[in-house]
Amino acid sequence: MTQLETVVAIASDLTAALSAEERYRRLLEALRRVIPFDAAALHRLEGEVLVPIASTGLSADAMGRRFLIKEQPRLEVICRSSEPVLFPSDCALPDPFDGLLAEDSGAFKRIHACLGCPLWVRDELIGALTADAAEPHRFDHIPKDFLKAVGALAAAEMHTTHLIEALEHSAQRHGLIAKDLMRDVQLRQGTDLIGTTLAMERLRRDIELVARSDYTVLILGETGTGKELVARAVHALSGRSAEPMLYVNCAALPENLIESELFGHVRGAFTGATADRAGKFEVASGGTLFLDEIGDLPLSAQPKLLRAIQYGEIQRVGSDKVIKADARIIAATNRDLEQEVREGRFRADLFHRLNVFPLRVPPLRERPDDIPLLAGYFCDLARRGLGLGPVRLEPTAVAALKRY
Repeated sequence: MTQLETVVAIASDLTAALSAEERYRRLLEALRRVIPFDAAALHRLEGEVLVPIASTGLSADAMGRRFLIKEQPRLEVICRSSEPVLFPSDCALPDPFDGLLAEDSGAFKRIHACLGCPLWVRDELIGALTADAAEPHRFDHIPKDFLKAVGALAAAEMHTTHLIEALEHSAQRHGLIAKDLMRDVQLRQGTDLIGTTLAMERLRRDIELVARSDYTVLILGETGTGKELVARAVHALSGRSAEPMLYVNCAALPENLIESELFGHVRGAFTGATADRAGKFEVASGGTLFLDEIGDLPLSAQPKLLRAIQYGEIQRVGSDKVIKADARIIAATNRDLEQEVREGRFRADLFHRLNVFPLRVPPLRERPDDIPLLAGYFCDLARRGLGLGPVRLEPTAVAALKRY
């Protein structure tokens, strides 16, 4: 393959429907035909570190390394340059890949030929392409204009792949959000807090107060008092209202699936994990995550939840990669968590992280004057569902409800 054919092949792949791994593999494969390297690597810039994302001819452990630019003089020269760099064979600067060629079989071998192309996209450095050979002068005959073209195409390839991955991740996340929200619409109706008593007015004031912050909220109340409605009200008045609020019922999840549901998993993490899957924390990033029945969360899952709340970091089951998750946490329970802590069924540190701003939802017996309003609300819902005309509650019926 000629240099021109190589450039054409790389350019053609820019519009091909390929995975990131396949794109990078084909790029290095095409370059090998015209650049006589023993090893080459494509690196992505992450802050001040170059991270290998594809390589050929390097030892297996090379892909696990991270190269801090200021500690690698040759990489620093490449990254500071605006064009390809061909190091002279007698260059005294240490090479980051000395001893890492696959053909070394573990023996140390100083690389004598080295070139690097900084990858720029619109005046922004996004990575570097490096090529190394054990024999000196291996790259002397390669025209610099050709290396410039290769560098520009490699940068475009990496940039295109990054954009595609970002779009795929966004589409997957929004697909998961849509699935959760559609289920939400089907299972849950209504968001209004009905009531005019002092207890309800106090609850509304507290909701408005805490909603403007990003504080974790713990909603306390008996079963049926409307804790989920309170959670929805907090989210609706918050700065995250444009993003979704996802719901997790901690009591309904089998213990062996809780971590996967909350934090996600990678393919092969356990039997049945046939593909990578984002957890609720990851999908809710930017929005709100409502953890209902938090008092029923098993002790085994509580340390990971504590870390997620404390540091905003999660790890999918089966992976050691740390993922940032910016989800506001609202939790609810009908249990006395302080008593649960004393009896060893709930972690004290997790309780204190959740109990930043408690909201107590008063039971109906503490606000009997709200009963007529609630009765009228539900009568109207039933009337519309049945296609009936106006429905009126007799005073005796209201009195009976108050006595119940």
